[in-house]
Amino acid sequence: MWRRAIAFVIDLVPLIVIAVVQNLPGFPDNGVVGGISLVILVAYFAGMNYAYGGTVGKRMMGLRVALPASPDVKVHLIMRAFVKIVCIFPPMQTAYALIAIWRRDGRSLADFGTGSTVVDALTLTPPKPPTVAEKVAASILVIAAPVIFVFVLIVFSFA
Repeated sequence: MWRRAIAFVIDLVPLIVIAVVQNLPGFPDNGVVGGISLVILVAYFAGMNYAYGGTVGKRMMGLRVALPASPDVKVHLIMRAFVKIVCIFPPMQTAYALIAIWRRDGRSLADFGTGSTVVDALTLTPPKPPTVAEKVAASILVIAAPVIFVFVLIVFSFA
């Protein structure tokens, strides 16, 4: 589970980059920019899962997304991306990650809606169940991630 928690934190990087760029002085603040940001995030999550079986964070941690056999794989991946994006902002992101950490099968909210699961990239089996200590460590990591995210936004807002 620690691998999935670290992957979650790594996958916050595109959100941080978009947020920092949007907060630069003189950057337009309107709905068009928000819409473009949404498209970029959906393209990142859905596109990476479709092309590579997982986002950068998942691939770095040796994980991949397994989807049920379906002709609507692209639709499932887009739905999965939207759920992740809706849940990516604090405090939803913390609840999203904690659900995956503490469930016995390790599935997240995005997994429920699409029937997907995260598996080990080499064996294509679910990672071994984490110990309680690993769950606690992963929980601390995902609780700290939004705090770090907000801190980065504040620092770049005043820069």
